[in-house]
Amino acid sequence: VDVAFECAGVGPVTSTLVSALRQGGVLQVVALFSKPVEVDMVQVVLKELVIKGSIGYRDAHPEAIELVQSGKVDLAPFITAKIKPEEYMEKGIETLQHRNETAVKILVEM
Repeated sequence: VDVAFECAGVGPVTSTLVSALRQGGVLQVVALFSKPVEVDMVQVVLKELVIKGSIGYRDAHPEAIELVQSGKVDLAPFITAKIKPEEYMEKGIETLQHRNETAVKILVEM
């Protein structure tokens, strides 16, 4: 993987992305985390990775959209659950509160 986007703010996802990046790859972090995350700095150094943070997405959207549209990035593994709007408070919030290390993205189906 040349470029990875961390949009989940979940430690295990960050670790997976660092492992997946190729030599000289870039990790673009746009998520906000609820607590500190461990990163394998040995991999970062040996693979000469670049980690960039951004509070705004600036120029990241077009590249991310292209990667998804081209099929180079499959978002399905990041979807923890799909819920209906009326389930948002009960299932959605509860899942995020009690499974915040494994819940990545919850889609509300409209």
